[in-house]
Amino acid sequence: MIPSLSLPPPIMPHRVYGHNYLDKNCLVEISVRRFPSRDCPAVKLHSRLSNSLYQDSHLPSSTPLKLVLTAGPQINSAPYSIALPQKNEQDVLAFQVPSLDEFSLEFSIYPTFGTKTIGRAVALSSMFQGNENGREHILPILDNRLHIIGEVCTTVNVTTPFRGVTLEVGGAVETYWKSTALPMRRFPVIKSALPWQHSPRSLDSAHTSPSNQSNATSSSHTLTISSLTGNYIHAVIQVTRDFHPVVYTGFLLPEQGFDLTVADVTLAQFEALAQRSGRSEGMPGNPSTMHDWTGYLSQAMLSLAHLMKILPVHLGMTLELEFPLHQTGHSLNSNQLPLDLNECVDSVLRTIYHTSASLGGLFSRRRITFTSFSPRVCAALNWKQPNYPVFLASQCGQHGKSLSGSNLLRAGCTEDGSSTWLSSVGAGVDFAKTNNLLGVFFDAELLLQVPSLI
Repeated sequence: MIPSLSLPPPIMPHRVYGHNYLDKNCLVEISVRRFPSRDCPAVKLHSRLSNSLYQDSHLPSSTPLKLVLTAGPQINSAPYSIALPQKNEQDVLAFQVPSLDEFSLEFSIYPTFGTKTIGRAVALSSMFQGNENGREHILPILDNRLHIIGEVCTTVNVTTPFRGVTLEVGGAVETYWKSTALPMRRFPVIKSALPWQHSPRSLDSAHTSPSNQSNATSSSHTLTISSLTGNYIHAVIQVTRDFHPVVYTGFLLPEQGFDLTVADVTLAQFEALAQRSGRSEGMPGNPSTMHDWTGYLSQAMLSLAHLMKILPVHLGMTLELEFPLHQTGHSLNSNQLPLDLNECVDSVLRTIYHTSASLGGLFSRRRITFTSFSPRVCAALNWKQPNYPVFLASQCGQHGKSLSGSNLLRAGCTEDGSSTWLSSVGAGVDFAKTNNLLGVFFDAELLLQVPSLI
């Protein structure tokens, strides 16, 4: 019998629309980088291992090594490899794990060509549980005789899934790439291939995301665009000590005799202070223009839930989230611990979903966008939900001359480890592509200096 010569059907690639948000897994990002407070590289080996002519802070290029990061046996993840000495200022590696209780990480030193283990450092699961995001860790590297032969500097960021509210994908709250889909009646079919759609540095597999494509077509004759339409008001969102999002643009609260920030008081104390200062009153008159709302919100002190109730439904909201993620020299209350990033982001999302569901009708489909000058906040917002787009805001290293008001607030909410992503236009765009953000916000004055960037 002659066998059939017909070929099997072609294997069609699995298309992922939108971006992969965290449903049940936790995202653990390990950053191997040099600490600003230490004058040594991220991976340091003692001179007796390399050469007596070199100091401890140097790795000779004549003896190339590699650092291999391997997750524990309970985690199904491929190992990462970093060439030593490091060529990049920092290397960020991501793991998605179902539980932090069983997650451990090994940092192994190998020759570039060979499998003999030179040294190893271990990060146990307790290092990731209850970890303060952005905290610096220094792990000792031990050899086969359990002698300390070096150390590795790492920073850990953990993003937990948002479990507070059902996301209602495809329901009352649409995904943002579906909300930007328009009928393709007046638009021609345009095919474009962007260079980052197949970037190997992406943390997810959504290379075919409509949010990454300037134009995309489907069988339903719709066109997905990567821009937003309509009028949006801008509001700065901070979180109180008991995790309630409020609208306030300043750094210090208007309380004479005390240097207090929003993160130092509870919601009840914030509302009482707003009433004493005369900034809790409702909107005067009948506002009808964007200018009226912008002027009101620049001086207002109110909760985010109250703003969503009084704001007309036809106006969109651009919420700039600024949280004190670490202690800086600008902080006047150095004894206060920073707020937890995941709790802050969850409180904002929970307020938006609960308020939208309680209002119902068109309020449940209000146009909302997120932005922040903190890359970690932007990444957490984008990984926790698929319903609202996220933009990274950056001054590209052009800080204000005076740290006052909003500039001081943004300086206290920007962590040291993100200086690389905020140093230039290219770095900000690269971060947005890597984390699958919808776009970036840059200072118009900077873009006008280089018109070719527009």
